[in-house]
Amino acid sequence: MAERPRPARIALPRSPSSVRAARRFIVARTAAWAFPKPVADQLVLIGSELVTNAVLHARTELTLTLELREDRVRISVQDRSQAPPTLRHYRPDALTGRGLGVVAALSDLWGVSTAPDGKVVWAELRANGDHAAVAPSPPDLRDAPPNPLTAALGARPIRFPGVPVDGYLELQAHNDALFRELELVSIELEGDDGARIAAPLADLLYRRFRGQRDSYRDVVAAARAHGEATVELESAASAADVSGARSYLELLEQADQLCRDGLLLTPEPSAQVRALRRWFVDQMAAQVLGRADPAPPG
Repeated sequence: MAERPRPARIALPRSPSSVRAARRFIVARTAAWAFPKPVADQLVLIGSELVTNAVLHARTELTLTLELREDRVRISVQDRSQAPPTLRHYRPDALTGRGLGVVAALSDLWGVSTAPDGKVVWAELRANGDHAAVAPSPPDLRDAPPNPLTAALGARPIRFPGVPVDGYLELQAHNDALFRELELVSIELEGDDGARIAAPLADLLYRRFRGQRDSYRDVVAAARAHGEATVELESAASAADVSGARSYLELLEQADQLCRDGLLLTPEPSAQVRALRRWFVDQMAAQVLGRADPAPPG
């Protein structure tokens, strides 16, 4: 009986170049282990997405591992961030990438586990290439790091009624594409002494965006899955949150100009997206500061 090969690992830096290095590593290991081509191809795609996700969002060094487990092969990426990964839900015509949606669709099992100094995002496939074409699998989060919840002092409940599902998904996809591009620019510029003109731009746009979280993804995705045209969203906010939201909106509108000028590759958002995000801020301000009744988008 052939001895099972030992797990293969590669340490990668926090750099976009790590995605290419990961692909070369996976191709070499799957060839050495004589994996069927469908398995090798799926592992390359899954590994590329896992590494890309870690580079963009964890912003730490990472370790890619391939290992055989009985009749399965597991591919995993460990980083030093406790922040949980997010499965995006986009409209079919979205221009941004699919991220963990690719992992969910191509793997038999996938999930997130805690690590001593961060987390591990992993996926498993049958080593013989027998992968059933089924709906994307939900992640196994039993061993995942806890998702931190924050509640601002003085926050009061707010409602956003009648939010158009398609409009929200378009807004979500634009923001994700913008943040992805700015993150890549930011990483490329770090430590580059010749980028002193461009670096403040990356710092203004991305670093001040960092920490913004979309807590409505799953709610809107569920509404879309049920064929609903609109959805009501709920949150809580304080006066300080209103100030932060207004500053955030100003940054997004500055980014719009960069998109128009061609300084960013992300397309300029549609009029619907611009109107919807301003409506969110206006509704927050009206309900928190003026205690006005919530109103649907005009």
